[in-house]
Amino acid sequence: MSKSKQITCTCGGTFDGGVCTSCGKRQPRSGGYRFFHTLLCVIGILILWFCFANTVSLRSYCGSGLLTEALRSAKLSDADIPFTGQNLSEFIKSNYVTDENVLTEDVAEAADGMGIPAFLADKLDAHFAMLRGESDTPVRIDPEEVTGLLDQITESLHESCKLVIEDSDRRQIQSVAEPVLGKFNAVSDGLGSTKAGRAVERFGVSLMAYILEVILLGLLIWRWCVIRRNSGKDIAGAFKGTGIAVMVPAALTLICVLIGGIRTFFIRDDVIGLTGVTKAIRGPYWYIAVTGVSFALLMIELCGFIRARKLYKETAPAKPKKEKKPKMQDTAVTPVYRVPCVKCGKELESGSKFCKYCGASQEQPVSEAPAAPAASPAPAATDRVCVCCGKELAADMKFCKYCGTNQETGENIVDAVLNGTAGFPEAPEDDNTAS
Repeated sequence: MSKSKQITCTCGGTFDGGVCTSCGKRQPRSGGYRFFHTLLCVIGILILWFCFANTVSLRSYCGSGLLTEALRSAKLSDADIPFTGQNLSEFIKSNYVTDENVLTEDVAEAADGMGIPAFLADKLDAHFAMLRGESDTPVRIDPEEVTGLLDQITESLHESCKLVIEDSDRRQIQSVAEPVLGKFNAVSDGLGSTKAGRAVERFGVSLMAYILEVILLGLLIWRWCVIRRNSGKDIAGAFKGTGIAVMVPAALTLICVLIGGIRTFFIRDDVIGLTGVTKAIRGPYWYIAVTGVSFALLMIELCGFIRARKLYKETAPAKPKKEKKPKMQDTAVTPVYRVPCVKCGKELESGSKFCKYCGASQEQPVSEAPAAPAASPAPAATDRVCVCCGKELAADMKFCKYCGTNQETGENIVDAVLNGTAGFPEAPEDDNTAS
């Protein structure tokens, strides 16, 4: 039994159970998985684009009525046949009428006498009325109605061309029209004959249809991104693929409306034909095509932006990491405890090693109490009073510090100095003076 091919991860590890044993990445899906699911996404986007175009066009026709008005004023005989250079009446005269007596004007009168454009306008009016909610009757076209249009010109053809429409001609027309009209009527009855079917048709031309289509488109783009990520590819390819998937039908639509628009410049204004009808049909597709092309270019540009941004991140130098700002510290005030100095007794902050007043070291055993400050000497005892002024004096004072009286002789020192009787000891004579 052959072993399956072992796929290694980009980091060099191996996959076990679909997961890398080294970095934990999932094992990429196969190319077949990516192709199949990408194809489903493309089909879904094309269906959404068709629904969007159908919604825009039907809302335009229902609201304006330009299409039915153009049909009522159209002349079928003046309709141009592509690649022939002839209108309808000229084409029938040259290819299907062998009688030389039949004129082109007779064929034109007969073609216009059937009233086919007006008949289609009535049917469209009835269908648009049902879409607007004004009627619940589904639109049907019976083969008898087609042959009835032929009966309208029977008499005029017989008078002008001497042509007779036989019953076999009517049966042949009915046999050709029945299969086509039968399918149309079956679809119309299936949708328009029930309340649910009419609700679906009316929803298709409502504003909610736009919203639903946009949501579904977003989901498809997201799904496409998941598919590419599972396959080991970048998600930018999903945006590019979406743009291309929308670009193709949008560009083809734009080319068609441009060709039709340019062609109208070469048609004379007096020629009615179906020119007005083609203008009315082409009208909504102008902005449908422009919207699709613009959206596709936006998706492709977004793909380029994502890839350029990824490349820049891989090649750009690493930015320096920003330093984290320090966290704000708690600013709560811590209470300061004070202790007395062991020597001078003044208050110091708790934990101080030296006193800032006396410089004494505070590293003392905790058990030892700080030395008390030296007590000031007690004042001397006052056991005597001055013999002159009576003020209290210390016992060893010889003179009064208030009035200067000698406490032994009772003589005032000031009067003695002024009278020259103060007994002061004489100063010793200087040797230099004596000599």
